[in-house]
Amino acid sequence: MLREKRAILPLNRSLPMLLAGLAVWLTMSPAQAAKTDVVVLENGDRITGEIKALERGRLRYSTDAMGTIYIEWDDIQTVSSTHFFRVLSAKGRRFYGSLSDADGPGTLGVSGERGTGPLPLLDFVRITPVKDDWESRTDLEVGAGYSYAKASDITKANVYADTEYVGERRVLGLSLRADYTDDGDDTSSASRLTGQYKRLRENRHYNFLLGQAEQNDELDVDLRVLLGAGVGRYFVESNRRRWLGAIGLGVTQEESSDGESNTELDGILQFQYDSFLYDTPKLDLTLNLLLFPGITEAGRVRSNYDLTLSKELVEDFFLNLSLGGSYDTDPTSADAAKSDYSITTGLSYEFL
Repeated sequence: MLREKRAILPLNRSLPMLLAGLAVWLTMSPAQAAKTDVVVLENGDRITGEIKALERGRLRYSTDAMGTIYIEWDDIQTVSSTHFFRVLSAKGRRFYGSLSDADGPGTLGVSGERGTGPLPLLDFVRITPVKDDWESRTDLEVGAGYSYAKASDITKANVYADTEYVGERRVLGLSLRADYTDDGDDTSSASRLTGQYKRLRENRHYNFLLGQAEQNDELDVDLRVLLGAGVGRYFVESNRRRWLGAIGLGVTQEESSDGESNTELDGILQFQYDSFLYDTPKLDLTLNLLLFPGITEAGRVRSNYDLTLSKELVEDFFLNLSLGGSYDTDPTSADAAKSDYSITTGLSYEFL
């Protein structure tokens, strides 16, 4: 039976993770650049500013007069910039260079040795500035939720942080999930730190390295560490949705609360789906599923999953409804639960 008990790691376990996330946050500062890029909207309005990124169907654009604004990609007539960008098409082709609108409305050219001639503007799904400074390539999102029921004397809290660094041919992501439950008589905790490195290849393929550290009282896991590698592909990457899948192998070192330890070889299967709706209301649905079928321990399957629905309340500030948890067909202890999940609501903020 599913039990709703997950929690933040005890201080001696969670402090290094939180300090690492804080260090990333503190090193980030607004990048200063000359605002000479030009965007012309479908209604003819011309806006001078600085292109920060095209992702999830919106252009993030910094201006002197209005600050950072978001423009839906299909509301744009032309874009031009003399700066250097990595540009991704819906067919998975990557181009590098400056942005040209020389062929008129509805088209975009990328000028450079690895550029392309004019293509329909809507054929492009991602534009990333290529700069030398770390902070301009890094996004950070942090969130938290809390609830207390006086009648049952149950307290629940959760925190999470996601950061991503995007380079010319590589992507580095780090994700932290931590939850805490106190029912007045007992407490339980669950935390998961996941890091993934992707080396981008042609035609939307990539190679990856995966590392994960996990603790879960409900599953009787004192510490579980996995290191793995494999290959993946973005099957769909458009201005409305993103869908990727990956397969690989990993080595898992596991310690239960009674001191038992074992090392296993596992398969890695990953599925991630994002859907973005930026009309009314503005919504973002994200599903991330990791499966670890046992190889040396045949028949055992572990999984981690996170499903999040986000609605932007004001600029970069979101209300979230999340379902997340873990499942193990053969837990380390006979007394341990096979599954652990939580349903939470909370607020998050994006540092861009």
